[in-house]
Amino acid sequence: MTFLEKVTTGSTIFAVCASAVLYGIWEDKATLYAPLLAVVYVAIALWLASGKWRGTGGEGQGRQPSSDFAQALRPEASLGYGRMEGSQSAIASASSEGQKTEHPTFHIPHFTTHSIPPGGIMLLLFCLYSFALVPFSVLPYEAKISSISFGAYLAVYWASANILSRFSYRKVVWVTVFVLMMLVALYSLVQHRVAPNLIFGVERYTDYWKGGRLGGTYQCPNHIAHLFQMWIPFCLVFLFIPQFGLFWRICFAYAIPLFLLLIYQTQSRAGLLGSVAAVGTTVLFMILRKSRRTFMVALLVVPLLGAAALGGLWVGSSMFRERMQPVVKFINLVTSGEGLDENFNDFRPLTWLDTLKMIKDRPVFGAGPGNYGLVYEDYRTRLQTLRMETVHPHNEYLELTAEYGLVGAGLVLLVLISISVQLIRFIRKAERSYHALPVAALLGILAGTAVHGFFDFELRIFPNALMLALLAGCVAAPLLTQRKTEDGGRRAEGGRRKGGGRRTDDG
Repeated sequence: MTFLEKVTTGSTIFAVCASAVLYGIWEDKATLYAPLLAVVYVAIALWLASGKWRGTGGEGQGRQPSSDFAQALRPEASLGYGRMEGSQSAIASASSEGQKTEHPTFHIPHFTTHSIPPGGIMLLLFCLYSFALVPFSVLPYEAKISSISFGAYLAVYWASANILSRFSYRKVVWVTVFVLMMLVALYSLVQHRVAPNLIFGVERYTDYWKGGRLGGTYQCPNHIAHLFQMWIPFCLVFLFIPQFGLFWRICFAYAIPLFLLLIYQTQSRAGLLGSVAAVGTTVLFMILRKSRRTFMVALLVVPLLGAAALGGLWVGSSMFRERMQPVVKFINLVTSGEGLDENFNDFRPLTWLDTLKMIKDRPVFGAGPGNYGLVYEDYRTRLQTLRMETVHPHNEYLELTAEYGLVGAGLVLLVLISISVQLIRFIRKAERSYHALPVAALLGILAGTAVHGFFDFELRIFPNALMLALLAGCVAAPLLTQRKTEDGGRRAEGGRRKGGGRRTDDG
């Protein structure tokens, strides 16, 4: 890892950690987003500069092609320990195997640090589409902020997937962020008992805490629930990776009940349901890694276990029953064909129904990124007295379609399909468990986030989205390394066939 890559990784970790700790104090875009977004973009610019320098002759210039090819074929290269630097030179060497050449140090410039991670092309198209919508948005300023934020998430995912090629690099990132999550969790649980109305001594401007809900370093309990919901699958799979060592695996084992307790204290329905979905999906793909036949059986058993866990919460927790009552009532009304009566006052379904009318008026391209809160007021008919302002519909799917239209929703669907297909293939294909198991965790995170997104807008929260991008980049890194190794091997084999074993003597 070069110095600039270290700076990029360190800056990204700083942005993720600082935003998770300070989000509840400085939620405003000007005080939190602007400086941290600047940190992220400067770090990515350094990474791009590093890649260009290497591509035009910095580190790789003057290497012997044969040594590059030998490095590419080392066993640890296929396991993610080595970077495939000089792959172009390796191919040139392989194609001339068995012959002598007058220019053995011929070097083709390359951009090895800029490989495309899973779903990268579709994510880039969505990002460009978001920027293209800015001039046509109802409020272009909010569209710019939303598009710039998404660009930062994409850049973090892309850069970390390329930089963190070695397991040792990824381990440093995971452990560093995990330690911060532990500190935030412990602080949040203590603060919830001692001074729930304060965040680091600053008065909260929301009253969630009056209902006994844990907010931690966030204002909204649902959002901090999602933050820790993303980490439970990783803590689970890390238990089965000996490379972390006994000490850290004990820490991961301790963190699972700690994070679950924190999520329960938030009283977040989305967090509890999302956690069950995340853990269940992670276990399913861990089983797929071992046996396809067992996986088919688990497809029936694991959902039943998840339903049993929710049933246990329903029976044993009055809080969970109380929180889920509006959802059950809404489902009963919808399935029975009855309309929402005047006594049904849960703001989420009322907002959803109004949002559907908003989507109907702008179905193709939507109102523009970040414009939901402004446009929604014109469609607010059912929700009148519960809230003075509704900036989000508390449903990621409806908000996505309302802002980006069916075109944007279709692009996101293609992104999820592209990423999921490549990740599932890699679980079975990867030679090392410490590469495959984090992939199972990421799939669990995506499933849990998909469930959470029915009731919340967690991906609009800066630290949560940035955390997901960093974790996804760590998981995708071995895929890129394996892809480079396979491509280099195929090209080298083709070069040997083409060379036909001919030999030329230069004296």
